[in-house]
Amino acid sequence: MKQLKFLSLSIFSGILLALSFPKFDFFYLAFFAFIPIIYVLFSNDLKKSLLYGFLFGFSFWTVSLYWMFPFIKFNTDTLQAGVVAFLLWCYLSLFFAVWAIFVNYLKKDAKPVMISFFAAFLWVALEFVRTYLSTGFGWNYLGYSQSQFKNFIQIADILGVSGISFFIVFINFLLFYWLKKINEAKYLFIAIMVFAAVYVYGYIKVQEYPADYGNELSVGIVQPNVNQYRKWDRKYNEKFLASFSKDIKFFKDKNLSVIVYPETFLTEYFEEDKNTEKFLKSISSFGELNLIGSIAYENNFVYNSLLAVNNKFKILDRHDKNHLVVFGEYIPFREFLAKYFEVFNNMGDFTKGKQMDVFVYKNIMVGATICSENFFPELSRNLVLKGAKILTNHTNDGWFLDTAAPYQHFVMNIFRAVENRKNVIVCANSGISGVINCRGDVLNQTSLNKKILFASYAYQNNVITLYDKFGYLFPYISIFMTMFLLLLILI
Repeated sequence: MKQLKFLSLSIFSGILLALSFPKFDFFYLAFFAFIPIIYVLFSNDLKKSLLYGFLFGFSFWTVSLYWMFPFIKFNTDTLQAGVVAFLLWCYLSLFFAVWAIFVNYLKKDAKPVMISFFAAFLWVALEFVRTYLSTGFGWNYLGYSQSQFKNFIQIADILGVSGISFFIVFINFLLFYWLKKINEAKYLFIAIMVFAAVYVYGYIKVQEYPADYGNELSVGIVQPNVNQYRKWDRKYNEKFLASFSKDIKFFKDKNLSVIVYPETFLTEYFEEDKNTEKFLKSISSFGELNLIGSIAYENNFVYNSLLAVNNKFKILDRHDKNHLVVFGEYIPFREFLAKYFEVFNNMGDFTKGKQMDVFVYKNIMVGATICSENFFPELSRNLVLKGAKILTNHTNDGWFLDTAAPYQHFVMNIFRAVENRKNVIVCANSGISGVINCRGDVLNQTSLNKKILFASYAYQNNVITLYDKFGYLFPYISIFMTMFLLLLILI
């Protein structure tokens, strides 16, 4: 019976944590979700903690990333998609298992506050490793669960999204110790004080940055809602371009400074296709600066690119995507894996870009990311340090159908906005598109799977945050503190 209880509590913890993320959005659950699994880990030996930690992770990932199976299945039309999704969930769950082992190992040797610090630092360190190890997967940092809790996330302009993850784990442990030792009110007091300090800092910052902070910029956003599974068909694409030539007239006489288009809006490169060149020339006249997702060909390589085009059809610059989506845009160990999983023969194969620069035109300075590049906070930070006064993210989440994935992807932009105190313009093929201000307010947000063209305002500014100045340091500090506290506790 005890084992069944521990199994149930481990799974329950994972489900609670998953429900704090979009599209469920019960963000407050994150501050209590760890308590059951902490109880389980403190009640068992090292070997069993490995199992319970893995189950904690597996239940979290299968609920929060449930969309992985239909996404792979629909895009590859093979039942092997279930195996691939299962393997990914298992792989991600290993990070939770590692965390659980260390927490269990130190439970007797560390004082409550010290192990609370250790567990929080270790969690941040493992999120960082998960993002960059091998192919990397930066989805669903714990901090992203708080995208709707505006006052709590403002401290990201110092610590980044990893700082939010840290405080959530730390507060969970303090609450656990308070519940475990009813007479130990000091743990509740510390938890309240930590929460209040973060909240008050956020309140002050929200007042410091009004919704319209910065210099106004008129922007147009194009959400074409192109059929993801027909867009590569040449005949379908020709009909779409002809139809869109009429749609774009919506922006006529609006005097827009910037018009943004989604990732792979153009499926042919204008230098390789005369019709595409003619189309690109016709639409570029509607905005002073046009940022258009396109395929690019160079030296027999294919790139997922973004073109910066002025209203005179001059190509100002081109950005090739630096971070490709694993199992979507490239397959690691493709030759080996394809022998055993036919599904990998049906997936994309782009070439990785090597550089990211700011698009500059007149007084407009844009730092642009393509799709999953916004998983990596330091990319946006580097663009700001290069002079970007506003950020854009161009994506195509049509692959994910009507699941939680587009919502989970969209909220990452909220944290890029707060970390760098920059407005972020998000443009997605089928949604979600919108404008986010420098304190993380979503000023505009479109619905999924609808063709929408709209004009709005965004704001440029020259703010350089502490996060920008000192870099993406908190995860490295967490790695150091994890090792330091581990040695200190053991000694």
